[in-house]
Amino acid sequence: MPGEQLAQAWGLTRQALAPAADRGEVFAVKVVNRLYYPQAFLGMDREAVAAICRALGDLGASEKLVFWLREHGALAGKSVAAALEAGTGLTKVERLAAAWARERGASPGTRSAAAAA
Repeated sequence: MPGEQLAQAWGLTRQALAPAADRGEVFAVKVVNRLYYPQAFLGMDREAVAAICRALGDLGASEKLVFWLREHGALAGKSVAAALEAGTGLTKVERLAAAWARERGASPGTRSAAAAA
């Protein structure tokens, strides 16, 4: 989805998304010189998205997108958004994201206080 749509859903300006991306809290995929954010972000809490994106570390946008879209066995065969909606704890998803990133050789992201506990 375009950044304007995500920003509006989260009560932000479109310009606020760029610093969030710089901090590793969101990511976008560039398609024909436009940035698009995963549709899964739309119905989610901004802090949950940020925690999971940070756990993915410095993976590329396409690798992060695959993580968000695929169904994970560790999440009962659900995607990240579906698992969280079904009641899976954020800490479990953060740990899975960090393991996914490590397996792909990414530098670790910043973990939230919840994941560190």
